[in-house]
Amino acid sequence: MYQQLFEKGYNANRDFSPANVDKIAGDVGLDMDKFKADVAGECPKVIQQDMALMQGFGVGGTPAFFINGRFQSGGGPPERFKPLIDEELKKANERIGKDGVTAANYYQKWVLEKGKKQI
Repeated sequence: MYQQLFEKGYNANRDFSPANVDKIAGDVGLDMDKFKADVAGECPKVIQQDMALMQGFGVGGTPAFFINGRFQSGGGPPERFKPLIDEELKKANERIGKDGVTAANYYQKWVLEKGKKQI
């Protein structure tokens, strides 16, 4: 379904109309009763909650990346990410070995516990 949404939805003039999505779901062999129940049920609420949560971190669309907790909006070539990755690796290497920080617990101690929770 995921691949077909890109091929027959995104690449087809970004046609994510309900009719086209239903057709794609049927074409890939989804259980249409379950699919329609999911679309009409809790799925939209869960997506809206996830979107609201991510907006609190500055994410307004995709793609979006967090590199050791630092937000990077949009995609691009790997060269675009290299300076940020190198900077975060340098910080991590400086912190590891101090105050009980190890490579194994770095993410928990520095990114999750000390990192920014919301913007």
